[in-house]
Amino acid sequence: MTPDLGTSPLSQEFCRKHLVPPPEVETLAELNERLAAIDLAEDARHVHGRPTSIGFDFEAERELLRPLPADGYDCGIDLTPVVQRNGRITVRQSYYSAPAKFIGAKVRVKLRANELLVFDGRKIVARHPRLTRRYTAHDVLDHYLEILLVRPGAFAGASALAQARAEGTFTKTHEAFWAAARASAVTRTAPGC
Repeated sequence: MTPDLGTSPLSQEFCRKHLVPPPEVETLAELNERLAAIDLAEDARHVHGRPTSIGFDFEAERELLRPLPADGYDCGIDLTPVVQRNGRITVRQSYYSAPAKFIGAKVRVKLRANELLVFDGRKIVARHPRLTRRYTAHDVLDHYLEILLVRPGAFAGASALAQARAEGTFTKTHEAFWAAARASAVTRTAPGC
């Protein structure tokens, strides 16, 4: 994923030097960290014929720049996908989980550069990091807990469970909830109940 830095010769040189071939990253945060490190290295660089570094020259000109606007501008895109029966929404060919109670309903989504927000009215009901690869998914285990109460057996092979364990977000509380759901399912299906 190469950012559009414009068509000036300096930006083209920057892209050729640092972004060709495009860096392999898992998240936008990782790409931003790499770009910040490159930017820091560029501050120490000297342009041919100049006695001072790029960073030194920028600091001398910083006072001439106008301050940033005080009010925030939300540059995200509003979308309204439908929550599919698997509890996911599709946004720009990537899949994100939504709370199970919204299955079959349209939800409002704010797609930003680094994150995706899912709303129920004005309330944020899900927050995901924006995915950088097509056909990848980000699931939040807590979105599937309502389903777990009804069908605890389906949870064992769920991708949300595998992802939560890999991220370290599957806590002892989740384990206790799952055990209680399995126990209540056994009680409901036992003969004579």
